[in-house]
Amino acid sequence: MEKGSVSSAIIKSVVLIILGAMIVLGVYMMLTRTKKQPAKDENYVITVVDEITTTNLEKSYPASARKVVELYAKIMQTLYRETYTEDQRDAMIAVLQGLMDDELLANNVNFAGSIQVEVNSRKAQQYSIPAYVVQTKEPEEIMVDGRKMCSCDCLFNLRNATTPTYSTYYTFILRRDQNTGNWKILGWTLKEEE
Repeated sequence: MEKGSVSSAIIKSVVLIILGAMIVLGVYMMLTRTKKQPAKDENYVITVVDEITTTNLEKSYPASARKVVELYAKIMQTLYRETYTEDQRDAMIAVLQGLMDDELLANNVNFAGSIQVEVNSRKAQQYSIPAYVVQTKEPEEIMVDGRKMCSCDCLFNLRNATTPTYSTYYTFILRRDQNTGNWKILGWTLKEEE
C-alpha cells in the first residue's frame, strides 16, 4: 500500500508542477504576445506652431541678438503662413512680446492687438514669408546711455497671391535688458539701400 500512495503522491506532484508551469507559461505568452496599439498621441508630429507656442523664454531665451531676430522672423513667418487657433495665435504673440524691450512695449500699449491686426490684414491679402535670412556675423555692440545696444539686419522674402516674391531688408535695433542681460528688440526700420 505504501508503494501506491508514494507513487500516487509523486504523480500528483508532477501533475501539479506541470499544471503550474503551464499557467506561468500561459500568462507569460499572454503578456508578451499582446500587440499594444499605439496611443493617438504617440504618432503626433510637433508642428512649428507647437514649437513656438511651447517656447518658454524664461528657461530658454535666445542666446544672442541674432537669435532673437531669428526667433522674431520665425514667429512672423508662422503667423503669416500657418493655420492655427486663436489660442495658439495669442500664445505666439505672447512669445513675440517677450522678445520686445520694455520701452517699446510702453510706447505701444496695444502691441498684441497691433500685431494681430497686421497679421490679419496680410493674411487677407494672401501674404506669406516663404524665407528669411538673418545676418551671419554677430552684430557689433555699442554703448548708448550706459547700455549695450546693437543692430541686426534681416532679409524677408514676401509673397502674395498677385505679385512675385520680393525682398525687404529690415534693421532691428536691440538693447540688453538691465535685469536679465538678454537682448530685447527696441525697434526696427526698413534698411536703406546702399
